Amino acid sequence: MRRTAALTLALLLAASAAQAHRLKLFATVEGVAILGQAYFAGGGPAAAIPGRLLGPDGATVSEFRTDGEGRFTVTAAARQDYTLAVDAGDGHAATFRVGADELPHQLPAGAASPAPPPITQPLGQMVEDAVARQVRPLREQLDAYEAKVRLHDILGGIGTILGVFGIGAYLASRRRSP
Repeated sequence: MRRTAALTLALLLAASAAQAHRLKLFATVEGVAILGQAYFAGGGPAAAIPGRLLGPDGATVSEFRTDGEGRFTVTAAARQDYTLAVDAGDGHAATFRVGADELPHQLPAGAASPAPPPITQPLGQMVEDAVARQVRPLREQLDAYEAKVRLHDILGGIGTILGVFGIGAYLASRRRSP
């Protein structure tokens, strides 16, 4: 019984440690610039790690490296779907997709890009850019909030552990009964 309890506890601790070091990637678009941040689920920045901007066919369009806060900027050359990929080593990798519809209509169309709307006014693009700048911090905050371990998650895990041990103790006591 003690061996089972120790093994279960070790597995649970290993799982929570792995989750705390999960690499996350987030990006937004401002004009032709794709601004992003790589961080670990616990909130620490993924500093000085390599990354790649991939085109719709998976080919590398450009490469970048995160700064000390895990932030980076890359420039989109065409209006197409992109995938950002970072790799911190030891199996810590993350990707994030930026759709062609998020990029300005003034960029030349790339592979698999939707057709631009028939009328594109400079004022409309200025409004889109301004809204993107205002919404970006909210999207980052929401993504970081989803990655945090909350108190009810911890209490739920402890309750599950106690419940499993309680069932085990009950079954063990029934076996000993004549």
